[in-house]
Amino acid sequence: MQEVLDEIVEKVPTLTSAERRELIQLLQEEERKAKTNGKKGSVHPNTIWVKEHRAEYAGKYVALDDGKLVGIGKNYPEALVVAKQNGSKKPMITYIFPPDSEPFGGW
Repeated sequence: MQEVLDEIVEKVPTLTSAERRELIQLLQEEERKAKTNGKKGSVHPNTIWVKEHRAEYAGKYVALDDGKLVGIGKNYPEALVVAKQNGSKKPMITYIFPPDSEPFGGW
């Protein structure tokens, strides 16, 4: 695999600007694809983001768009406004519970 990577790195300087943009777009699309979760199927990039950043954003509302943070707020409307200002059309907004909080089950 390292040989392939070395070959790509060696050829990048010879690419035109359009070819470089195409390569970047291809790599970004590959990165955005849902990662698999063993026999359980695919895991959405937003779910992966929450798992990886839970401690960092505990107690806040976060707005995510395809696994990317697009807004933070102390409440849902605030996170939504920030996400819209950052160009997200339909962000997923969720509250990140602190790790030591008690689970809430309804009624």
